Amino acid sequence: MILLSYGCAEKQKVITGGQLLQVVSPVKAEPSNPKDFEMKIPESSMIRNSLISFSKTYQRVYSDSDVTSIAAGKDMIAVLKSDEIGFTIASCPGLYLKKSYDNVRVYGLEAIIYNSSHVDVYSAAECASLGTYSRMLDGSVEIVPNYIIEWVGSQAALRNSYNGDELYTGDTGLLIKAAGYLNGAPVLLQENGYVLTYDKNMKAFVLTGQIPSGYNEIYHSEGRFYGTLKDNKKFFVLDNDTVKISDNTGCTASPYSVSGMCSTTLITDSEIYHDLPVKDKFASTSTTFITLDKSNIQIYYLETVWQRFLSMSFELPKACVSGKSLYYKSFSGNIYQNINGKEIKISVMPKKCSDKNIVLNYGEFYCSGKKCGKFASPIKNNTEAVMYRRIEDNTIYYYFDNLD
Repeated sequence: MILLSYGCAEKQKVITGGQLLQVVSPVKAEPSNPKDFEMKIPESSMIRNSLISFSKTYQRVYSDSDVTSIAAGKDMIAVLKSDEIGFTIASCPGLYLKKSYDNVRVYGLEAIIYNSSHVDVYSAAECASLGTYSRMLDGSVEIVPNYIIEWVGSQAALRNSYNGDELYTGDTGLLIKAAGYLNGAPVLLQENGYVLTYDKNMKAFVLTGQIPSGYNEIYHSEGRFYGTLKDNKKFFVLDNDTVKISDNTGCTASPYSVSGMCSTTLITDSEIYHDLPVKDKFASTSTTFITLDKSNIQIYYLETVWQRFLSMSFELPKACVSGKSLYYKSFSGNIYQNINGKEIKISVMPKKCSDKNIVLNYGEFYCSGKKCGKFASPIKNNTEAVMYRRIEDNTIYYYFDNLD
């Protein structure tokens, strides 16, 4: 194979206990199911004296600290630390490094790590370094099939990623915004939207097209340019001649994968996911969501599951009346105004609110002996207890009245 046909490719010590294998061959926790919980009154007095809640959440499958950089492609995730690089590849969970690097990029099963002085190319398929080379330019770096592209300002450089041969160095005349791979060749994208493609015969980047330049930010990953538009900062993906633009506004694109974050909504080139636990930097694959907060990384499945939580320290809500409305704070911490049986979420309690002669009984609020608002529904009972259910947003709460 061409990947290891030269002398400078030295196989590194393999990390045998790579935790990133969890992302490839995960052992999922047994999913909880609120319907199963409702089948009968629990026998445990501890559970009957607790608040039980079920929430739809994204299951975390991997976490780590001291992470320097991340990258995600169609085939793998790469996680860079000060002394190792980890892959979501079962046959190559990671490799130890001889020196420190700042950034990582991926394309297929290959990754490039770089700092201000060197670039190092790795193959997760071969689980080995393919070569370490001196930087041609002190700027941005991208790996594409067979090539390494470097650029800074209007200058660009190109080399063969397998043997390090320097193929091109020059000034393109205009600021380069991104570099990538289109139609089987390395390309540069200039600030005015001009696309320059590398011509092997001419050994130069030549103008081959133009894309709309009304973008706020633009990146490249595995043959696709993507980013956000100046107009309302909508997320877009340019896949060959097809442009997809999201309806969401106020988005930010990830430099590490084809994905955009609009508040807590993740948009990829094919799917939309809501309520992601994003912290700072983020990336995604077709099955996972990655967030990097400072140096702490978390990886979640992009599939929500019911998770069960137990709280032994809780209080039933205390209500008060102001005007003709009932007010109370629920288990979630949300404050509700109840008008004629209809709940409305509000931000603060009214300043003047009387709790005189208000009780919660059998899931209903009574004001001076009359029903004045429903809080929860009794769904099951026996001689020992009554089970109540309350639903708020994406969470189901259960509590009990013990009769024994």
